[in-house]
Amino acid sequence: MNKNFYTIILLLFFSFNVSAEQWEWLLEREVQAAVKLTSNAKNLMKYCKSCQGKPIELEVKQINTLKMRDGSYRFVVNSVPQDLAYLYYFTEGRWKNIAITLGLKTHGLDEFIKIN
Repeated sequence: MNKNFYTIILLLFFSFNVSAEQWEWLLEREVQAAVKLTSNAKNLMKYCKSCQGKPIELEVKQINTLKMRDGSYRFVVNSVPQDLAYLYYFTEGRWKNIAITLGLKTHGLDEFIKIN
């Protein structure tokens, strides 16, 4: 009984505290769509709801892609690879999630975030 109890406690603990990479490793078509979507962006908002962090505005100086050895791609902002699930672009007066806009399946994210 004790073993099962501790296993359940550990599973509950990790289910609330783990933030998984959702859309950091991409197919070429996905990363190209993200580049096209954000090509005119002056700023992007980085926000991880499950991390309970605060939104961080990124001033965009450069957006590009990086091909990995395994054939996957990375979306890179200012020389730093980013996870599309946690990036928002400004459109029609609101910050909209890039991954959701591209039709990529996400978990626990809001399509729009409100910044005060």
